[in-house]
Order: sequence, then structure tokens, then C-alpha cells
Amino acid sequence: MKRLILACATSALMSTAAYADDVTLELWTWYPSETVLTKIIDAFEDENPGVNVNLNLFESGAYQDRMPLALASGDPMDVVAVQTSTMVNLVKDGLQPLAPLFDEHGSASIDSLISPSALTQAQSLASDDDLYIAPLGVLGSAAVYYNADLLEELSLTIPRTRDELATFVASVTEQRPDLLPISFTGANWFLDEIALTVAEQAGTGFFNSVRYNTGGRWDDPAYVAAFDAVVSAYSDGLFSKDTLDLDYGRSAELFQQGQAVAFMQGTWESGLLSEPHRTSNTIPLNNVVASGLPVLVEGGSPSIRSFIEVGLAVPEQAKNPELSVKFIEFMAAGGGVEAWSDTLFVVPAAVGFELADGIFNSEAAEASYDEIANLLLNPGSDRNNVSDFSAAAGDALISAILNGDSTAEKTAHLQSEWESGRYSNSE
Repeated sequence: MKRLILACATSALMSTAAYADDVTLELWTWYPSETVLTKIIDAFEDENPGVNVNLNLFESGAYQDRMPLALASGDPMDVVAVQTSTMVNLVKDGLQPLAPLFDEHGSASIDSLISPSALTQAQSLASDDDLYIAPLGVLGSAAVYYNADLLEELSLTIPRTRDELATFVASVTEQRPDLLPISFTGANWFLDEIALTVAEQAGTGFFNSVRYNTGGRWDDPAYVAAFDAVVSAYSDGLFSKDTLDLDYGRSAELFQQGQAVAFMQGTWESGLLSEPHRTSNTIPLNNVVASGLPVLVEGGSPSIRSFIEVGLAVPEQAKNPELSVKFIEFMAAGGGVEAWSDTLFVVPAAVGFELADGIFNSEAAEASYDEIANLLLNPGSDRNNVSDFSAAAGDALISAILNGDSTAEKTAHLQSEWESGRYSNSE
């Protein structure tokens, strides 16, 4: 096997490059699973004889620590996955701008391969407005997943409004008191997700107006209404206070084991809709459907916040940037997309991509995925969270739920906190 015979400046020549000695491409990532990545790597290596992809796979939390250090230290790296949102600006000085690399080495310019809206979000993450990552897709929060068999058994339909949700909860409680109507984590960050979803129902664009300092405030009527709607959902019994003690894992487990009719979480859980994903992860549910969060405010409409996730980048120390581009294109916009798309973790950002057949085992599941995808591709605001402030907002909600604190008092407090300079929004 030979060394990479290169020096091609055009994508046409690049596509016919021969690899004599083994060429090793160092890939660093936390997503997708090893099983899925192995499929992608095998397919890429089959298309590129002489290329070996060495996988460096980490758990998400460990990746946040390890990857920036390795990048700064000049460790061998040819393709790195970059978490959104703050990691892009943290590591951008160790990455190469992608547009000129794709112009030189890709099959086409990157803006013809990846959705323009996804690329715009990717650029917004860098303080110099340059493009350093090719996003795999978009995800958002919050959405609701339903056990379709339990819906049928209990003669229930998916609730779309606050009143319908109240009827849904009452019906489950009456017919099957052994079941939790809706399982979700009451962690502070997720209560913030719910409230911000409701705020978008009340007034599309609210979060962007705050996040990007275009006049939005945490005491804005849209957020005040959302905050009050979440607190009253608990006091009115639509949400069980038992969820405040549930962590993420347990809330998911209750749904997957058939002990809850519905499960509320981000759209990164949309793999629940995929029959291959449920099978490969031994999730014992026959059929799952989904919807956006029921509209909890008067006069509102379905909405969601969404943002890109999992960006692929070329480090400065990449030994084979042309091959790095080839792998990124394969995984983000080429043959590799199908290998990870059935996880439904994100809606792919590849231009013109369509899901393969065999993912859904019912028309209802497929239609509900289309509903979620449409919300994600037409969001009320970006899900470009300020994580430390999300915790503070969630804590304010928990305090109001448990102690009956005034909504006006809490939202005014959040506005003063936002202006305090203590959170990463001030960076």
C-alpha cells in the first residue's frame, strides 16, 4: 500500500486520488455511537482503499475536557467533532476555515452541500464570523413522545392544547392510576427548556431577542406568560410534582419500560420513533409517535427552538486536510449520512437528503417525525443556550413551583441576573 499520491487542486482530481501506503486519518468525536461510527468508517474506507480511519471516541462530558487540550497540544488529529455552542469559539484558533478547504478539495462548495440556515448558525458561533464546522444537523427542545399502544388502549389522542392536556392527564389517572401520564426530568435546565418553548408559543422570536441583545427582556410579557404557564401546570395537576425528583435517565426509563404514557424531552430523543434504533438499543416499545409541546398559553401556536449540533472540523495540525474534507463531506453530506440518520438524533442538514425506508413502522410515526422536523426547520428562535443562566432560570421556576413565589418577582430577578455580568452571555 502506498503513500497518498496527491497535489490535486480540483475536486475532480481529488476524487481519483490513489493511496499507495496506508494513510491514517485521526478522527476525534463523541457522537454517534461506536456501532454507527464503525459502519461509517467501514464504508468510507471501502470507497477509499489505502485509507484507515482511527477512531478516538469519548463520552460527551469527557470530550469537552479532552478535545480542546489535545487540539492545543498539537496531538495527531485530522477530523474533530465540535460541540455547539460555546466550544466553537473556544477552539476556533486551532481550526482551519472550512469554505476555502471545500472549494479546493470538496466535490462542491460547502454552501451547496449543507443547508444555508445551518451554515449561518455555524458562522454565528465564531466571534470572527468565519465558518469552522460543518454541522450534521439540527435539534431542539421541547417535544413530547407517546407510547402509541397505550394511546390506543386508553382511547387517547395526542393533546394539542392546555385543555386537551388536562383531559389527557385526567383520563390516564382515572383509567390507569399505575401509569405516569407524562414522564420528564424536573432538573433546572429542562424546566428552562420547557418555559422557553412555551415563550416561543406566546411570541415567536422571544429567545433570540434576549440572547442576541435586540431588545428582549426576561420580564417581557411573552416570558412572563410562559413562566406562569409552567408553574400553573404543576399547581393545576397537568405536570406531576413527582417529576421534580426525576433525573433524565430515570424519566426515560419509565417511558421505555411502559410505565408512562408520554415522555417529554428534546428532539435528540427522536430515535424513539425509529424501529431500527429501538431494536438496536433494546427499547421494548412497539410503536412511538411524537408532537410538539402542547400549546400552554392562550392564543399561542406550536413552536420550538432549534440549533445545529455536532460540527465537524479540520484542525490546524491535520496532516491530510484534503482527506479530512473528503471524510467530513462523506459524513455530513454524502454516503455516511444514511448510516447515522436513522438514530434521528438530529434532522440532517445535508441539502436534499431524505430518510431511507424502513425507519418507521407506522404511518403515524412517520407523520409525527415530519411534524417535529418541520418545527425544527422553522424554529421560533435558536436553541443557542447560555447553560449557566439556564440553571438559574430553572432554579427560579422550581422555587416558584414549590414555594408559590410571584412570577413577576422571579422574572424581574432573572432580568437583573442577566444584566449582572455573572453569566456567559456577557462574554
